[in-house]
Amino acid sequence: MVVLWRTDPDLARAVESIGAVFITAARPDSSEGLDRAGVRHAITILALSPDDHLNLHAALLARDINPQIRIVLRQFNRTLAHKIEQNLPNCSVLSLAWHSAATYAAAAIDPCCFRGLQFPEPDGPLTGFATRIAEDCGVDGDTVAHAERVLGARIIAIDGKTDVSAEAMLAAEAELVVYGEIAARQGTAPLRSAARVKPEIGRRLWSPLRRRPHRSPRLNPILARLACVTLIVLLIGTWYFHAVFGGAWLDAVYFVVATMTTTGYGDLTPDRSKPLEIVVAMLLMLSGITLTGLFIAFGASLLTRIHWVTMQGLRPVHRRGHIVICGAGSIGSGVIDLLLALGKRLVVVELNPDATIVERAREQHFDLLTGDASRDTTLDLCNLAAAHGLIALTNVDTLNLEIALGARARNPTMPIVLRIAEASFAESIARHFEFETTFSAAALAAPAFVGLGRFPGSRGRVAFAGQEFAIGEIGAEDLSRTSLPDAIPIAVSRGDHFEIAHDLHGLGPNGRALLLFPTARFREGKDTLAAAAERFLQRS
Repeated sequence: MVVLWRTDPDLARAVESIGAVFITAARPDSSEGLDRAGVRHAITILALSPDDHLNLHAALLARDINPQIRIVLRQFNRTLAHKIEQNLPNCSVLSLAWHSAATYAAAAIDPCCFRGLQFPEPDGPLTGFATRIAEDCGVDGDTVAHAERVLGARIIAIDGKTDVSAEAMLAAEAELVVYGEIAARQGTAPLRSAARVKPEIGRRLWSPLRRRPHRSPRLNPILARLACVTLIVLLIGTWYFHAVFGGAWLDAVYFVVATMTTTGYGDLTPDRSKPLEIVVAMLLMLSGITLTGLFIAFGASLLTRIHWVTMQGLRPVHRRGHIVICGAGSIGSGVIDLLLALGKRLVVVELNPDATIVERAREQHFDLLTGDASRDTTLDLCNLAAAHGLIALTNVDTLNLEIALGARARNPTMPIVLRIAEASFAESIARHFEFETTFSAAALAAPAFVGLGRFPGSRGRVAFAGQEFAIGEIGAEDLSRTSLPDAIPIAVSRGDHFEIAHDLHGLGPNGRALLLFPTARFREGKDTLAAAAERFLQRS
């Protein structure tokens, strides 16, 4: 393996530490740089930079130098990616954002889902791999075949064993690994999030914040003080003029109110021969003008603030059972599409929404709040106490963590999904903060890119019970000419019809199959999916 990139000492050390070769080039998308990297004799080129133009340019130059080289591209634009695949032979193109969006969306609905994908690509239903406990799902004592019908999912493994018999009985404590449509599994998803706060820690650290959304609305302190002063002046004035007007309380109140509001009808007046009455009336006039002016100023300020907040898209959300998405970038847009396709109610929080997301919110009827999701005031508007889940998808890892901690304080049992860029950092956050649904987009996509380097149908990898499996999607036309050793069929698709599967009989001429392959054979150098794909390419 040769890595071609600009001068970067840290990257060079990391590449060399795993036994690969690092080649520097001022322009990675130049014929000179590609020649130095050995493209002329290479089997595959993976163009994985964040720059779509650079990736495509480097890949096409590599094909000019070596017409037999296989191309794997990273492209942001999913539509363009599909068109490139259709028109460029022996090429696979993957959108990192869309590839990872399936896992974020699936985990938000099912907290026990550890890998999501669309099957078949590119527009199949959202599916996913998840764990279940037989007793919690109400399938303990059932056979595997009956449990699959109840769960609407394929049981891949029981207590880590993939050799599953359809007639085997499920023990109450049996840990199941299942695969199926997310929409069909919503009823069996656990009610509590996988990320939990320990009760004693939650009460000690978060109780002030957690209780705040449930309290009655607080009166503005300035308004409260003005109201108190006004009431005191009114009571004192009424008490005084009650004596002046001979014990008539209604006349006293009427006079004080008319004087403080400077209405002055003249039907009741103080005795001008008594200076004290005149002075008290003047004080009432001055206090009335002052307090009325302050009330008007405060009201105008409040109305202006409310108008500004409304224009900014910040308003209280009254939905229930909704999913809050913080960050509507490339991954967030994919998550929004997937969840809307499942009929989910969404609240999207974005600091700087562009015209596209604003138009989508209007057309697709989801709430769009313009604000910083890490701020308490913004989170309080999202009605998290009644939310189904939250997904933090901003481009800043620490910001996503801050959002998640703030959301947990408001609803400790709500499923929270985190996007963290670096895989090791994601694992640390999951371990120390107990956010188990924390995923690195790069870590989700990396195995898929690696697999695509040898096999066009690679969909990445999953790991459970100490084992790792490659995910492969293959068409019926390829299946008839390709040997697939140790393959575990898990689903088939015939047109728009998705169903779980235990074998590939009756797949049909236009069907697609999803399979798992133990990666242990890869490391042993035995027959693998990649080798089978090579044989297929040679035969064709």
